[in-house]
Formats: sequence, C-alpha cells, structure tokens
Amino acid sequence: MRRPQSPSLAVVREKGSRAVRLFPSIGLVSIIIGVLMTPAIAQSPGNFSTLSTTGIATLDGDTLMCSGRPWLDVRCNGAVGDDAHDDTNAIQTTFNRAIANNWPVFIPSGSYKVTSSLNIDYASQATNGFRLISQGAVLDGRAVSAGPVIQIQCSGGNPNSPTGCFYFKEDGTLFINADSSGYAVVIGKPDFSDAHNSIKIDHLIVNNAAVGSTAGACQFNYVLDGDIYAVCDAAGGAAGMAFEQTQFSRVSGAATASGAGGRGIVLENGFNFSNTFSGLDLEVSPTCLSITFNHNGLNTFISPYFDCVTAVSATASISNTLVNPNYGGNVVTR
Repeated sequence: MRRPQSPSLAVVREKGSRAVRLFPSIGLVSIIIGVLMTPAIAQSPGNFSTLSTTGIATLDGDTLMCSGRPWLDVRCNGAVGDDAHDDTNAIQTTFNRAIANNWPVFIPSGSYKVTSSLNIDYASQATNGFRLISQGAVLDGRAVSAGPVIQIQCSGGNPNSPTGCFYFKEDGTLFINADSSGYAVVIGKPDFSDAHNSIKIDHLIVNNAAVGSTAGACQFNYVLDGDIYAVCDAAGGAAGMAFEQTQFSRVSGAATASGAGGRGIVLENGFNFSNTFSGLDLEVSPTCLSITFNHNGLNTFISPYFDCVTAVSATASISNTLVNPNYGGNVVTR
C-alpha cells in the first residue's frame, strides 16, 4: 500500500527525470513570508533647505506662480481676467517686473480688459530674450482708440544704430481684440531703431474692428530670422499684416483688411527680402497681396489662397516668386 504524503511536504517532479524533490512546504512559505515582511531600511529624508513656497493657492484649487520660476503669473499683480476689471496696470506691472528679472510671463485663460497700450520693452534682456506664455487668453483692448493694444520694442537705439534684441517668443494661443485707428499689434519701432532677431510667434489671433483708413491688425517693423504664425484681421483700410522691414523669416496664417483700400498683406517701406510666406489664407480684402517697396525682394510665396478682387498688386519690387497659387471665385485681377 502506498503511504500517503505528509501534508507538510510538497512534491515537485522535474520533467524528464526520475528524481523526486521534496520541499517542506511550510518551511518554504515561512521563508517567503519572512522575505516579504522584512522591514525596509529607513531612508534619509535628505536636505530640504532649498524648498520654497512661492506659489499662492486659490479657492479654485490652482496655484499662482509668483516667483518667476517657472514664470510670473499676471494674477500675482492683481489681474482678474473677467473682462470687467481693468487689468491694464496689473499686466504692465507684471511685464516690467518679469523683464527686470529675466522671467517668463504667464497669462492664463480669461478675458483681460485693457484700457491703454501695453508695452514690452525688453532692451535690458537684449541677449536673453523674453517669453510670453498664453493659455488661450484674450487681451480685450477695444477701449484703446489709438495706438496698439500691445507693442513689443527694444529701446535705446536709433535708425543709424539700431538696438539688437534677440529671442522674443509668444508661446501658446493669444487673442488680441482691438478697436484702434492704428495697428492693434506692433513689433518694433516704425523708424527701424530696434531690430528683433530670431523671434517666434506661436499662435497670435488679432481682430481690429475699427473701420478707418489707417486701421490695421499686425505690423512688423524690423524683424530678422523670425518664425511667425498669425491670423491678423482688420475692418479698416490699412493691412492685415504689414511688413515694413522683415528679412530671412517664415510667415504663415491668414490676413485681411476689408476696408476701402485694404490689403491682406503688404510689403512696404524698408528692405523686405529673403522671406518665405507659406500657405497664407488671404480673403475679403480689396487686394490680397501688395508689394510696394522699391528694392529687390527675393521673397517666395508658396501655395497662397487668394480670394480678393485683386489677387496681387506688385508695383515696385522685383524677383519675388509665386509658387502654386490658388484663386477663389472673387478674383478679378491676378
């Protein structure tokens, strides 16, 4: 008669072998439990002397970053973003403080009422640049009747010796609403006394509701090696995008100036050359593309969509190239 196995033994048979190994199951379980229940060695808490509590908790559960690391939030200086409170001073104070300390500025989602022009003058950070981060924020500057809602500049230069500033960056989607007799957004001074090198405009949406002959959306006065994506619309007769002196840059997006004499895009005044305009949506304006500066351009326009009465009016500059244009039904003159 076969003897029954002891309940304290487990039998494990190796495949292909006659040998039988006997393991005391209770002992094995005890070993496993012992390993699992061995107390972990206590870890040192480390040095917490560098921790900082610079954020401000709000009742909504978020935290305002007011230290400049990773950014300075406009709400730290009193901006509300409800489109009722006048946030002009709070935003301007934030810009000034951030520039002085080489900090980025963060504008969270919301509609910020602006009643006078905002100015970003980053000359003191000429070699470091300035970063403006928007989380889909709206700067509602419809109360600004003349001049830009926001101007980016680099002071201290003159037309014969421009100030050279580098690395301005607009990061995220930023909406600018305006009702101004001039351009709603202006980069650089119109006398070309400041040069903005290697700027990056990530996603800028501008709407100027003013209908005057000088009302426009976006003006780029002196830009070098830029990368620009912008949608610039105006109801006036200036331009959606006006390039006064722009070189070695990439531009895409859309532009409209629907008033009498308006141009979707205009290249005028200074030296505008060696730029690439890609996939532009140009509609509604009396003229989609206007080139009036009297210099050799060597600009390339790739796959633009024209849907204006006059698609292109190039009266002065030479050696500009139009590649694979698409014409809408409103085009009369090409």
